[in-house]
Amino acid sequence: MQVRMENLTKHFGTTRAVQDFTVTLNDGELVCLLGPSGCGKSTVLNMLSGIVPVTSGKIFFDDEDVTRLPPEQRGIGLVFQNYALYPHMTVMGNITFPLEIQKIPPREREERAREMAELVHMGHLLGRKPKQLSGGQQQRVAIARALVKNPRLLLLDEPLSNLDARLRLEMREEIRRIQQETRVTTIFVTHDQEEAMSISDHIVLMKDGYLQQHAGPQELYNQPANQFVADFLGNPPINNFEGVVRKGRFVCANGDGLTLPGFDKVPQGVPVHLSVRAESFTVEETPHESHMACRVDSVYQMGKEEMAILSFGGQPFRAYIASDYGLKAGDTVHLGLKNRGVFVFDLKTGERYL
Repeated sequence: MQVRMENLTKHFGTTRAVQDFTVTLNDGELVCLLGPSGCGKSTVLNMLSGIVPVTSGKIFFDDEDVTRLPPEQRGIGLVFQNYALYPHMTVMGNITFPLEIQKIPPREREERAREMAELVHMGHLLGRKPKQLSGGQQQRVAIARALVKNPRLLLLDEPLSNLDARLRLEMREEIRRIQQETRVTTIFVTHDQEEAMSISDHIVLMKDGYLQQHAGPQELYNQPANQFVADFLGNPPINNFEGVVRKGRFVCANGDGLTLPGFDKVPQGVPVHLSVRAESFTVEETPHESHMACRVDSVYQMGKEEMAILSFGGQPFRAYIASDYGLKAGDTVHLGLKNRGVFVFDLKTGERYL
C-alpha cells in the first residue's frame, strides 16, 4: 500500500510539532522516519495511526483519504517502544488477542497466530508469558501481534531502544527479514542513523517538524540536500572547515586554502563550510594548490586504517588514513580530496552550493 501525506501539519497549542509535511512512501517498502529527539517523527507516526488528529493536511492510503478515520478502521499494525504485551497472557494469548477483538473464530485465530509465531521464530514458545521472555523475544511477539491482523501498514515506534547493542543488531536484521517476507508497507521511527541506514529502502529525515530530505540511504549520505543532512549522517561526523571562496579558491581565516574544480561556481566572498567526510582524504607526495597542508596532532590505530586527528587552517579534523603511511604526531602531511564526500554549504542557511 502506498502512503501519501500532503501538507501534513500538527500544532500542540503554540508548538509546531510537524509543519507542511509532504511525502509519498512506496508500496511494500520499509521506510525509516529519522531525526533527533523532538523533530516530529513520532507525531507523524501517531497521525498516520489515527491516535493523534491532524491540525491540517491530508493522509491517503493508496487513493483512500483516511485523515479523519478512527484507528480501528485504518488497517494498521502498531508496535510500541515498550512492546505493551499483556503480562497475564501467554505468547499465544497475546498474538491472538487482536483477532479475538475482531470476533475471528477460535480455530482460525489459532492457525493465524501459529503462522505469525513461526514467521518471527517464536513458534516453540507459545506457552510462555512475557516475564519468561528476553527483550528480543518480547519484541518478536509484539511484531507478530501487529502482523496477525494482516495490516495494510505496519508502524514501529523506536522498537529497539530498550534492547542492548547486540540484541538491537539482531532484531533490526530480523525486522528487515520479516518485512521482506510479508511485503507489508512498514514505517520505522528511530533517531539512530546506523539503524536507519542498515535496514531501510528509503529514509525520511526530519528536523524541527520539517522534512529535510527523502531518499535512499546511500543517496542521503552521498548527496545531502543541506548542511543538517550532511552533519546528521556519518560516524565520525563530517568535517566542517569554515572559510570563504575567493577567485575559485577556498580560504580559511588564517590564509590556508586550496583550489578544486567547481569552486568558481560557489558565491564568492560568502562565508561557507567546506565539508569533507573522514574517508574522503588521500595522502599526496608533493604540495599542490589542490592539496591541504596539514599538521598531524594524534593518530589512533584501527586495524588496517588509522584515525588521524589533524589541523588545517587552524581547525582540527578527522581523517581515515591507511596505516602504511606510518603517520605520527607532529608530522606534516599533504592531503588531497576525493570527488565523493566533499561539499560546500552556506555557513548561515545550510544551503548546498557544491
